[in-house]
Amino acid sequence: MKTKTKGIVAAGHPQTAEAAMRAFEEGGNAFDAAVAALFATFATETCMSSVGGGAFANVMTASGESFIFDFFCQTPRRKRPESELEFYPVTVDLGNTDEVFHIGRGASGVPGAIAGIYSLHEKLCTLPFHILAEPLIEIAKNGAYIDDFQALDFQILQSILEVDKTGQKIWYKDGKLLEEGSHLYMPQLGDFIENLVHEGQALFYQGEIARKIAEDYAQNGGQLTREDFENYQVNIVAPLRLNYKNKTILTTPAPSMGGALIALGMRQLEKEIINHDYREAAHVRQLYDTYTYINDLHKNPEKLASELAEYGLISTTADTGKRGSTTHFSIADEHGNAIAVTTSNGEGNGYIVPGTDIMMNNMLGEAALLPNGFHSWQENTRLTSMMSPTILLDEQGRVEAVLGSGGAGRIPGMILQVLHYLVDYQLNVHDAVHAPRLHLVDAMLNLEPDLAEDLSSISIQDDIKRWAKPALYFGGVHTIHRKNESFEAAGDDRRSGVVQHNF
Repeated sequence: MKTKTKGIVAAGHPQTAEAAMRAFEEGGNAFDAAVAALFATFATETCMSSVGGGAFANVMTASGESFIFDFFCQTPRRKRPESELEFYPVTVDLGNTDEVFHIGRGASGVPGAIAGIYSLHEKLCTLPFHILAEPLIEIAKNGAYIDDFQALDFQILQSILEVDKTGQKIWYKDGKLLEEGSHLYMPQLGDFIENLVHEGQALFYQGEIARKIAEDYAQNGGQLTREDFENYQVNIVAPLRLNYKNKTILTTPAPSMGGALIALGMRQLEKEIINHDYREAAHVRQLYDTYTYINDLHKNPEKLASELAEYGLISTTADTGKRGSTTHFSIADEHGNAIAVTTSNGEGNGYIVPGTDIMMNNMLGEAALLPNGFHSWQENTRLTSMMSPTILLDEQGRVEAVLGSGGAGRIPGMILQVLHYLVDYQLNVHDAVHAPRLHLVDAMLNLEPDLAEDLSSISIQDDIKRWAKPALYFGGVHTIHRKNESFEAAGDDRRSGVVQHNF
């Protein structure tokens, strides 16, 4: 009789969390649960995660080993003349503002999601691959539940979801965009995963799928070739490691810029005396000053590298303010294994691989990711990102917190604030995740409700925007935290986060 593993997950969708819990029920570890959850996101969180995208995973094993699995997107090995590209703008309605993104076949980088899944499974998992793929196959064929956050995402990205005729079948019913309470079906994705289980990742990178994409892209303005797929590699590297008040923060090194900003921002906070309520103006000032510091570093790669070197941290010159659609989940088990995974498909490029229901990424169509202009990217290079899955270790080196966030360029600041609330204010995980946040960007200080009403005493120079309620703008920091000898967790309400466990 199999013995189930006790575990806990904080994720962005109930069926994502359920997939992870099924792995625990089968006796798998946290890494088995993570692979099952990542698979599930391809159907449950379709605007943020895809076989056609990429991710970062932050791993801590029960034996004390720590790794970052970088399976984010890679630039093509050769640039195609701009005049030949399918590459065009679409306007996305964000509610109170519009934003322009670029999509089309010419906007895709090489996807890393499937390679990352296989790498995690080979190195860390204990359950057979087909067991971990089963939840996705079932969800894809039987339907993913559309909650309020997914329905909002569909509305925001409607102009991209409707580009491909297949998309008009997946995200629409009777010509109308799917709404909260309905179900989304991706039967061809289920078939693809079934074939993947039998044929292995070669199906995607060396076989039929790579061939389909390469031939279609060659004829219709894309840049990816068979060679791009055949040469994709997962990078497994050491995390960026920071000692903070007798604890250890493990976060993402280059090509993620987010980890560097988290580390240096926490270093800045460490200099402050914490003797006031986190809702008071004095605390707003501390966070404002920290943001001013890291925003300056973000704009000045040479200064960023110098500051990292001063603290003995790994150097990076990554530069991005990426605004793509991103989701995150955190998982821990009773043995001491933990993993934080953040995954993205950009906004998707509108193109769906025939016969698979897989939308490809639009990472080369992100203006903020390419500050020197579209098509300025270097060939055959890992793209940069703000994704920063993070693990906090206690004084004994045990996992204390597992966290990360969606939220594009806002990701580092959101993670930093939750770490700050957990460590410096010693809030419980629910209160730390749902404490009011702020974000400083483009001379605008954005404040969630319940932060100091009167800021006149601290002389903020930037404009101030007060939000009426907590919002997805401020991320979705789905977090696990150790309290005494057991774990608690909080799914961030800003992005309809959920928690499931079996203890």
